[in-house]
Amino acid sequence: MYDFQQAMRFIRQNGSPVEQARLDVLIGNLCPVEAVRQFSVAQRGDGGWAPFWAGDYSSLDATCFHLAQAQQLAIQVNEPLFENGLRFLAERQRHDGAWEEDFSVADQAPPWAKPGELATRLYLTANCAFWLAASPGFQDAALQGARYLSAYLEENGKLPSFLQALWLCGGLWGRLEMVVEAEHVLAYLAGRITELSASQLAWMVTALRIAELPAEDALIQSAIPSLVSSQREDGRWTSDDGPVFDVHTTLETLYALKLCGIIHLIN
Repeated sequence: MYDFQQAMRFIRQNGSPVEQARLDVLIGNLCPVEAVRQFSVAQRGDGGWAPFWAGDYSSLDATCFHLAQAQQLAIQVNEPLFENGLRFLAERQRHDGAWEEDFSVADQAPPWAKPGELATRLYLTANCAFWLAASPGFQDAALQGARYLSAYLEENGKLPSFLQALWLCGGLWGRLEMVVEAEHVLAYLAGRITELSASQLAWMVTALRIAELPAEDALIQSAIPSLVSSQREDGRWTSDDGPVFDVHTTLETLYALKLCGIIHLIN
């Protein structure tokens, strides 16, 4: 059992205005207009968002990250902010269906965003295609990305990429009814549950539930106990990226649990 009240206190004491707004939406309140305005201001003219590692560059990875937050702010996929973000992703797709950050930022990009690496290309392709699949207007681009990824799926359900790419692929393939591919990658993930951190578990559960994998699915059900038990005494779930992201991970965890129907503890 987890302590929602303690988690909420941690977020209220440490969260930014946008993070506070994400909590408001989570518990059923209206999203504050000012928080949405602050969130929107950061979106660049081309529809993308700048990453922390390159302030004057629109990043694929940063844009996917912000689209996930937009969803938690109750911004709909047909609203201009979301549509512009998706259009940015679609316009950056390569002819072969993949996505990769621009080589002009190769020296600045962190390992998960560095262009020229297969593992990074597969992760970014999975992330971009996952979000494009959420909108009827971008299904062709999502399908092209999904097919590109399927060419790298190994017999045991593994991809030569980061684990994050696997659950994004699982959600993407499931959403596009590529059933065989989805089953293979989810079976592989089921054998890795005990190795995943709170951040990874929350992201995996959220992605799979957004893609409408049933909350009763064995993979999701096996992840929940580990996720719940990793809460700290002060209410937080810790981030793999350091304490500055603990509020974000705590919100992601609560959102994952809500998507799984564990809402009686949140009301």
